[in-house]
Order: sequence, then structure tokens, then C-alpha cells
Amino acid sequence: MIRFLGVSVAALLLLVVAVVGGVAGAAGTGAGGLAGSAPSEVAIGDIPADSLVLYQQAGERYRLDWAVIAGIGKLECDHGRNQAPGCHPPGSINHAGATGPMQFLGSTWYAGTAALTVPSPGPPTTTSAAGYATDGDGDGLADVWNAADAIFAAARLLQANGAPGDYRRALTAYNPSDSYVNAVLAKAAAYRRQLGSDATGKSALALAWAVAHVGRYSYNLGPPTDRGGSLLEMQRREPAGTTCDCSMYVRWSMAQAGLDVGLTTVTQWTANGRLPDTETAVATQVVERGIGSEPPPGGYRPADLIFFGHGAGGSGHVALWLGDGQIVQCSASGNGSNIRPLAGYVAPTGWLRWR
Repeated sequence: MIRFLGVSVAALLLLVVAVVGGVAGAAGTGAGGLAGSAPSEVAIGDIPADSLVLYQQAGERYRLDWAVIAGIGKLECDHGRNQAPGCHPPGSINHAGATGPMQFLGSTWYAGTAALTVPSPGPPTTTSAAGYATDGDGDGLADVWNAADAIFAAARLLQANGAPGDYRRALTAYNPSDSYVNAVLAKAAAYRRQLGSDATGKSALALAWAVAHVGRYSYNLGPPTDRGGSLLEMQRREPAGTTCDCSMYVRWSMAQAGLDVGLTTVTQWTANGRLPDTETAVATQVVERGIGSEPPPGGYRPADLIFFGHGAGGSGHVALWLGDGQIVQCSASGNGSNIRPLAGYVAPTGWLRWR
């Protein structure tokens, strides 16, 4: 699991949370809260970064409040850190027969599994009657001990039992205890930052990855910096090594939103071939580009790409807009992955917005 490095990074992330509070979507999801709400400083400090991304991705897929899913993960196995039987070691069960990071009974995972039995990895189920075994990481298997599979299965189970319309009922089906339901909802409230904005859930996913990886990488242009591969690959794994450059950081971030924006600032300026490679403003139904140092009418939006030149090699630079005057980026001037105010930085030469 990814852990944040150093006290200075932790302090920086507290600032980030105040900013990222502005990426919360305003779509209501019943009593449980906002589907696109951004993580609070409590969530950033408590939830390992890879788990946080999985909770948000599961919420996006099933149109649920990610914070409620994370609340379950906290109570069940402390996001994979609990050392008690059923949570650790892999393959163990607790006294009730629950197993894995989200504590499924074997019969809930695969219908017909014998009591006190850990279900073997197998194909995902297609109906609730067959169980809730789910493939969360796209490898074709549903493994109750795989964090992505278990988290996505928990979201699927909540949805089947009434969420997002009635989270209390859905949580009661997960664990029929009022104290458990109250604890999950209280933890979700602590994890959720309630500030609203115009960001979509997918913008929040991109920025959540970028924020979670602040301070993790030093700057390096060229090998061995891992520029990523397919979208699915970038969603399944972490970048190899400990270095980044600007376009690599933006590409991996936007991949979490399901967009391949291109390998370099050159291709990112053309929206990976969707726009002409010219110094002109242009818009399509998919993407819009503006020229110059001024923001677009109405201002930048979360996850807008802001360019400071877009040439080959080291002559171009790109960052993501966070909100509240802040950008998140990988830069030589910031010693790697960092957040800083746009004001006082190099003047932008243009911007690009994926619709």
C-alpha cells in the first residue's frame, strides 16, 4: 500500500484537502451524502492512497457515496491493516466465517459456499442470487481477498439492498446492528468533505490520484520515469519507480477518469490527436482548448490542463487545476510531485478542458 512520505507532505496534504474540497460533485445520494464529495483531512490521513482510489472508483461505478464504502472498509478491517483473523493473514476467517478486507461470508460471495469456508477465486457472478463475487480490477476473477474485488463487491451489495436511496437499510443488510450502521455513517461523515462545486465524479477521481501522489516522486525527464501504458494498466497498478515528469503525472491522473490524454505535452496539447497542433483556440463536443495566459470565461475548472508551453522534451510543461488558485503537478521547480499557487508562477500559454 502507498503511504505518504514525511511530515512536510502531511502538512501539504492538509492544504490540499481544503482545496480538493472544491472538487465535490453536487449529486445527492440519499441519507449517506454526496457521490462526488472529496476526501477530508481525516480520510487523507487514515485511508491508504490505493484504497482511497478504489473506494472512489467503486462509488463512481455503482453511483454510490464512496465515503460510506470506505466507512465499511474502516470498520471491517481498518482498510486492510487489522491483524485479527479474517482480516489477516490472507485466507483466514473470523469466528462468524467472515473473510477478506470487506468481511464477506463465503455464502454471500458465492451462494452455496459452506459455512466457515473461504471461497476460492473464480468468475464474477452475474446475479445477486448467485452471490456478490465481483471483479473489481479487471483480471477476470473475483477474489474475496483481492482489495479491488472486495471493495467493488461491497458497493454492489449496498446497491442491491437499497443504496443510494436508503443507506441505512443497505448497511443493515450488510450488518444488522444499529451500532454498526451508526458507526459506518459517522465514519463516512468524517471522511467526506461537504463543500460543493461543479466538478464531476470523474474529475474528482483524477484529482484524488494526483493529490494522493503529491510528495511521492522526484522529478526526472526521461527514463526511468514510467509513462504508463493502456488505461486499464494505469488504473490497475502504480507507476514503477520514484520519479515523474509533468506529462507523465497528468497522464496517470487523467487515466483514473478513463481518459488517455497523451504521452507528452505535445500530444496532450492536441488532446491525443483530437485537435490540430496549432496555436489556436478550438472546441469540439469532446474537448475545448484556449490560448494565452487568461483563464476561460467563468474561470478554470477542476482537472483542467494548464499549459506553460507544449514543446518536445523539456520545453513544455503542463499541470492540473485543483481549485482555489492551486495547481497540482510534477515539476523540476517543485522537486517532483507538488502543489502550488498558480499566481506568481510562470504565465500559462493555454489550457485544455475535457468535457
